Formats: sequence, structure tokens, C-alpha cells
Amino acid sequence: MTNFKQLTLMLAVLLGLVTLAPALAFAQSYGASVTANTSANVGAAGASANVSGSATLTAAETKAISRGDQEITRRIQALNDLNTRVQGMQAVTDSFKQNLAASIQTEITTLTTLKAKIDADTDLATLKTDIQSITKSYRVYVLILPQGRIAAAADRVVTIVSMMSTLGSKLQARVQTASSAGNDTTALTAALTDMSSKLQDAQTQAQAAVTATASLQPDNGNATVMASNTAALKQARTDIQTATKDLQAARKDITTVVSGLAKFNANVNASSTTQTSTTP
Repeated sequence: MTNFKQLTLMLAVLLGLVTLAPALAFAQSYGASVTANTSANVGAAGASANVSGSATLTAAETKAISRGDQEITRRIQALNDLNTRVQGMQAVTDSFKQNLAASIQTEITTLTTLKAKIDADTDLATLKTDIQSITKSYRVYVLILPQGRIAAAADRVVTIVSMMSTLGSKLQARVQTASSAGNDTTALTAALTDMSSKLQDAQTQAQAAVTATASLQPDNGNATVMASNTAALKQARTDIQTATKDLQAARKDITTVVSGLAKFNANVNASSTTQTSTTP
């Protein structure tokens, strides 16, 4: 039974990894806090740039370009990190991985081109427009990143489902052995049945989360598209939360079965000890 307890502990640790905090935060902030953050940076640059015709024009341009470069560099780094995670996913389809990787690479290429344009801008009005387009046209933090992170969370869910299912099969064999030995395994069998149901639902919810975000597209200021994206991210967030609760319930079922089998073994050992001590 020690091995089962160790596996249960390992699964508990893995379950703690099934979190979508970054993606959920991005889903909730779609069109709000992220835009406000970038707009604040652009606004600061714009304030300096509004001194057109003054002696500080060159300094204002340099400051605005620096801010724009920082915003783009930060996004490109986040995209590269996400791409690494995408390639390491095991449970999502190859098609989804390829599509997401292609979207990431397209965004990186577009941002790189935009950075070159910003660096070459000589007109303050054009420069400010280009910097603002980082948020308006290339909404990385509220679209591609949460999509990728939701997929990563779903991938972790499916991985843990597989591990728990393997453990469940081993526990099922132990329960059958205990039943054959005359033990009442009704409660343990019910726990295994519930665990199987929860794991199946967790996998279903994980796939639903990926499906919900598969059709996300840049809104480019289109309120209808933005609303659709927001709804999809919200639904995916709910799906992952449900999957996480399913895994937590399955973990409790595993604990119930392991504890029950341990008691059966304790009773057998106690009976053996009693028989040995009373044997003439």
C-alpha cells in the first residue's frame, strides 16, 4: 500500500499544477486592464511627443521609440515562451498545436516588422499611431496568450487524467482481490465508479476549453468580434475550473479507496497475529 500512498501524494502535487491563473487573468482582462496598461505607456510617450516644433523634439521621439520597442520586445518574449510550451503539449491535437504555433509565429513576424517601422519613424504623429497600434491591432495579451495558456492547462488536465486512470486500474484489481477475500468493498467500488465518471468529465471539459478558444480572432476594434472572443475565453475558463474540480473529486475517491484497502490489510494482519499468538 505504500506505493499507492506515494502515487496519491504525487498526484496531489500534480493536481496543484493544474491552474489557469495566468490565462484566467488574461481572459478576465480582455479589452480592459491590458489595454489600459499599454495605453498608459503610449500616453506617456505621446505626452512627450506633443512638444512638436520645440527644442526637445528629438528627445521626445527617442523616448517614444524606446517605449514602443519595450512593449514589442516584451510581447515577442512572451510569445516565444508560449511557443515553447505549445510544442511540449502532449494531449492536444497536432492540428491545434500547428495552428497555434502558426498564429504565434505570424504575430512575432508582424510585431518585428512593426518594431522596425517604429524605429524608422521620423514623424511624431505617425510614431504615436504606430505605438498605439501595438495594442489596437496586435492584442497579444488578450488573445493568443490566453488561448495558448488555456490549451496548456487543458493539456495538464488530460495528462493527470491519464495518470489517475492508470492508478484507478491498479486499485480496481486490489478491490476485486479484497472482495474475493470476503471483504465488504461496496463503498470502495462506489468510489472507483465515481472516480471514473469524474475523470471522464474532466477530459471532456478540457477538450471543450480548447474547442471554445480555437476560433478566436483579432477584433481590430470590432465590438462583435471582441464580444465573441470574450465569451469564448469566459467559457473556456469555466470549463477548466470544472475540470479542476473533477480532478479534486477524483483525488478524494482515490484516497477513499486507498484508505479502505489499508484497513482491510490491517484487519488481515491483526487476525494473523491473533491466530499466531493463540496457536499452542
